[in-house]
Amino acid sequence: MEDKNLLRYSRHIMLPEIDIEGQKSISSSKIAVVGLGGLGCSASVYLAASGVGELNLVDDDSIDLSNLQRQILFSEEDLNREKVEIAQMKLSSLNENVQVNSNNLRINNSNIENILEGSDLILDCTDNFETRKIINAYCLNEKKILISGSSQGWKGQFFTLDFRNENSPCYECFFEDLEGEDLSCRESSIFSPLVGIIGSFIASELIKKLISLSEIQSEIIEIDLKQNKFKKLNLRKNKNCLLCSKVKK
Repeated sequence: MEDKNLLRYSRHIMLPEIDIEGQKSISSSKIAVVGLGGLGCSASVYLAASGVGELNLVDDDSIDLSNLQRQILFSEEDLNREKVEIAQMKLSSLNENVQVNSNNLRINNSNIENILEGSDLILDCTDNFETRKIINAYCLNEKKILISGSSQGWKGQFFTLDFRNENSPCYECFFEDLEGEDLSCRESSIFSPLVGIIGSFIASELIKKLISLSEIQSEIIEIDLKQNKFKKLNLRKNKNCLLCSKVKK
């Protein structure tokens, strides 16, 4: 590792759980961030600052004024421009060591393999169930690690699904019959600091996965900022899940 990077990441390296070898693992990783709303913006800033090797950004939206309340990568001068374009520029400026790729499109069944194939871990920061289910099915079939977050109002949640473990539940094991539902922030209220907290949590869990430190195994963590309450719920594989039952072990 070059001297300037020893200095850049020195506060990580000083942590015995990370050290130089852990930082090397972080710096050689390839991460996909799907969705550049409040969660994706917050998480991607910390991932770039932490020195992941490659960030693959995916979003098909442009920046509007209502985004600026919580999406910290963007400013007034960025209005009406593509989110991935601005995010790529600002994250590259934050850390020249990180290769930042932009994909101005929406994930679907036809393009997901080409977009996510080379990624080690997937961050799902999207705001609709259709896309979440597509990402979940892909990660399940490819045995990738999926970390997902969501937020609405004062409350948010996140969870990790490690599909390298055949006993891991999938998204559809515990979120069933969601057709027609929508998490979109376009019509929903949102407390702005909440997305920063959830985004930081999912970035933290991802980095801990890279250094084999994460202890979260099949549980969902819920956060209520109005009441300042945290709750953990265990997630179990649903033996009747229509998606899991189709996957070859």
